[in-house]
Amino acid sequence: MNRQDYQAALRRVLDRHTDNAQARLAALIAALPERAREIHVGIFPDQDGEGTFSVVVSLEGPDLYVLNKAVDAHRTLFDVRHTATGVTPAVPTFAPDRAGFVVQDAIVDTAADWIEALWASVGRGKSPLPGLIYGDDDAGTSMPRELPV
Repeated sequence: MNRQDYQAALRRVLDRHTDNAQARLAALIAALPERAREIHVGIFPDQDGEGTFSVVVSLEGPDLYVLNKAVDAHRTLFDVRHTATGVTPAVPTFAPDRAGFVVQDAIVDTAADWIEALWASVGRGKSPLPGLIYGDDDAGTSMPRELPV
């Protein structure tokens, strides 16, 4: 599977989880603490490049623990887990170091496009705070990306 095919397959999986992620993001925006200053959406690909990752929201501002605790129930927008039957949700995976491209960059770029679409539907014009998308460990080829109010 080349990078383009992988990203298309990954986007199809993400799109199947859009409704749940939109609901979580909308609930997070509704629960924003007064002292929060910015919404950060982090994409955390696994270090081995096998294809698992998480998309987690955190808040910036004074007393990060208190801010993030206030929205804790809504922070995870997408999360791939290893289970007894494989990975759930069933994202395309690779044997480490066998992809032929940097899997972490492909994950972050694809997930960032998906997050921008989520933001356009439930964040832009509804959130009092701007947002920022970033890839953990500098993954992604077009990071960071701003999410306008």
